[in-house]
Order: sequence, then C-alpha cells, then structure tokens
Amino acid sequence: MIGRRILRIKVLQSVYAFHLSENNDLPSARNSLIKSIDDLVRIFFINIYFFINFIKFYKERLEKNKEKFFPSEDDINPNTVIIDNVFINDLLHNENLKSGLDNLSLDFPFESDLFWDVYKKIKDWYIYQNFISKNFYTLEDYQKFYSKFFKQFIAFHPLLKSYLESGNISWSDDQNNMALITYMWLKNYNPQNNESKLPPQPFKPIKNIGDEDDKEFVKTLFDNTILNKNKWDEEIQKHAQNWELHRLNLLDRYIIHQAMTEIVYCPTIPIKTSIDEYIEIAIQFCTEKSHLFINGLLQAIIDDYNKQGLINKTGRGLISN
Repeated sequence: MIGRRILRIKVLQSVYAFHLSENNDLPSARNSLIKSIDDLVRIFFINIYFFINFIKFYKERLEKNKEKFFPSEDDINPNTVIIDNVFINDLLHNENLKSGLDNLSLDFPFESDLFWDVYKKIKDWYIYQNFISKNFYTLEDYQKFYSKFFKQFIAFHPLLKSYLESGNISWSDDQNNMALITYMWLKNYNPQNNESKLPPQPFKPIKNIGDEDDKEFVKTLFDNTILNKNKWDEEIQKHAQNWELHRLNLLDRYIIHQAMTEIVYCPTIPIKTSIDEYIEIAIQFCTEKSHLFINGLLQAIIDDYNKQGLINKTGRGLISN
C-alpha cells in the first residue's frame, strides 16, 4: 500500500507546481494530482515486469547454454534454483499481478540490453553465490534474496531510469519511493498468504466504519493548502522574526503551508505526527538546516493557534493534543 508520507510528498509537489505555473484551475490540478498517485501503481507494475521478465530471460539463457558447441558441465546441468522454486513459481502464476502486467503495453527497445547486463553481473554477486550454494531454503531465504536482487540490479538500473523518464517527467523521481515499496512487497511476499500477494494500492481501501479515506485526505490537503496560501503567508510573516517572506525558500514555505493545513483541517491526525512527517520531508528535500527553521516556525504558529482555540482534534487520545 502507498504510505501517507508518499501521499504528502505528491501533494507537496503538486502545490509547488500549481503556484509555479500560476495556474488558477484548482479542480484540474487536483485531478492531475490524483492521476499522478494512481500512476505510482503503474510504476510498481513496471518494476515487477522487469523483475519477472529477467527470471524468464535467465531461464532462456540456461536452455541456450546447453546448445553451445562445447558446453561445460554447468551448461549441461545448470543450477536452476533461482528460476524454479515455490516462491518464483507462485509469483509467476499470481493472478493478482496478471491484469496489471497485461495492461502495461511496454515499448522498450533496450529491454534485452538491460537483461544481458544483469545476467553478466549477477554471476559475480556474492549474495547470488551464497544463495545457489545452499542445500535447504526457507521462505525467508527466498524473500531476502529476491528483494535484494531487485534492489541491487533492477530498481536503479540506468536503462530502467531512462525508460521511466521517457514515460513521464516525474516517474524517475517517483521510482525512489516505488522501488522501496516494490522491495518491501517482495520481501514480504508469501505464497501461503493471499493478502501479501495483492499489489499495492494508491489509496487505502475503506474496510470499517470510521476508517480514514486516503483520497479524501489528499483532496483536503491539496485544496486547503492552495486556498489558504495568503493566510499561511501572513502567519509565517508574523512569526518569522527578522525574516522577510520573499527571502524564504519557496519549498520551505510550502512545507509550512501544507503542514499547517494538515494540522488545522485534518482533525484525526495528531499534531506531533504531522510535525514529524513534514520535518522528515524537509530533511529529504530541503537545504541542510531547513528542517530546524521549519520546526521552530511551525511550533510558534501552533502555540499561537492553540491559545486561540483554532486547532480542534477529535478521536481517542487527540482531544488534548
């Protein structure tokens, strides 16, 4: 499942782009944001496509090697453990993946180049050597090997990056997050657990009454961050001592806008959770000391809002937050 932090980052990217383009069409921008989040699942399937098709390529190479003029003993009797085991067999026949993979319609002329490159490199990989030399395998062995293999050879391969960049200008950046999600999905894949075999979804499904709706969270966050831009700028100017608004880094500024929007307009999310999330986002995307400045400014605005009774949290354990 796509986590809330990734959703926050996607909203922030859209807020930044909206202001930069001086766009006034909020519904259109919101729809583009939702589509960009839906596209994250397509990136997951692209990752799985290259993972699965490398396994198929590897199997074909083992068969081709038997046809050499002077095949070695390893060519005639190859070790097939990485292409023939309960983990891979289940993955290859996973019906939950089938429709997503069938809908990709990839047109990538350098696919075989990518597979050849990985095929040549994997033989010298010490984790591969250790894996094929084992006599007994547990589910954890398979999970660790295939997730590490994906991360090492597929996730950040330059040819895959090139393909993602050609598909959408933001896909290469999104791959950083989706590679981690794919890695964790493979690491937790269990042929005996149907839930673990489901592809990640862009928005958490509503299962029980009272569950939070991820899509509504995104819409609320995006719309109210945009609509309250002037209000949040006034708060920044009020509490940022010795700082002129125009001197503030734009990304830092929009992080504060979005954090305050979440704190005020998302009543079921604890204040501390919101602050911690946006500080981590600032550490990831902003300058070295931005997170310190953002944290101090957020605390000052929140203290002021609490004194005025402008922050209302609902739900167990949040009333006094």
